[in-house]
Amino acid sequence: MKIIKLLKKNEFIFFVLKNTQRIIKKIFQGLFIFTGIDERISKIERSLVYEYSSQNFQWEKNCLNGQKFRKKIITEILSKINFTNIVETGTEYGFTTKYFSQFCKKIITIEKSKPIYLIAKKNLSNDTNIKLVLNDSKNLDKILSDENIKFKDDENTFFYLDAHSDDDYPLQDEIKYIIENYKNFILLIDDFQVPEDDGYGYDSYRGKKLNIDFIKNLISNKKYTFFPSVKSNEETGRTRGYIIITNNYDFKNILQNIKELKEHPI
Repeated sequence: MKIIKLLKKNEFIFFVLKNTQRIIKKIFQGLFIFTGIDERISKIERSLVYEYSSQNFQWEKNCLNGQKFRKKIITEILSKINFTNIVETGTEYGFTTKYFSQFCKKIITIEKSKPIYLIAKKNLSNDTNIKLVLNDSKNLDKILSDENIKFKDDENTFFYLDAHSDDDYPLQDEIKYIIENYKNFILLIDDFQVPEDDGYGYDSYRGKKLNIDFIKNLISNKKYTFFPSVKSNEETGRTRGYIIITNNYDFKNILQNIKELKEHPI
């Protein structure tokens, strides 16, 4: 286990290993299945299992990956700032969407898998302030335009970006669009590498880690970035890493006063 951790810290070795893994996966997909079919079947199976299981919609337990400190941080943010809109990519079953509905009058949440979308639609059917959209987040600009999410100076928007996969990774385009078009925002990117704490899980794309280096060309010196200060072994749930970014000075001051966050200058 220690050897694996050491290898992961070396950027070049990580890049080679992840790309080798991706190539082997594609070879097997080409030999045995049509690309993407396995993922779609998996989602259909998950939706059927969820639909016919006896479990309740346990959003309080499962929202925000079940991470108690992440929940504390975001609750403090949403309680202290009046957001006009909350935009979420990757609804899945709607656990986190339901949590967001307590804090804002307009929630836009995007899910591209139709089986999962139908379950979320059922779970969130009583929440009139949630608009569930069946679409791909790579179409974020058109989706928000259609839903009349404006770029007004007096509107505050909270973005929660998720739902990425190795072969479909619109994240950089999403970040670029948000930064160029919204004046007052807080942006949380899930599955992001937390510096000096690889106990937090994170994604990679074509062998490149989802970290500061991956997005630094999109972030100017007028953006403020924060990471959790809580150690990963103290967190609960899936223990996935994340970064919080804002372009608003007043929002930055609020984030600086949340003890579970630490600022990370670019």
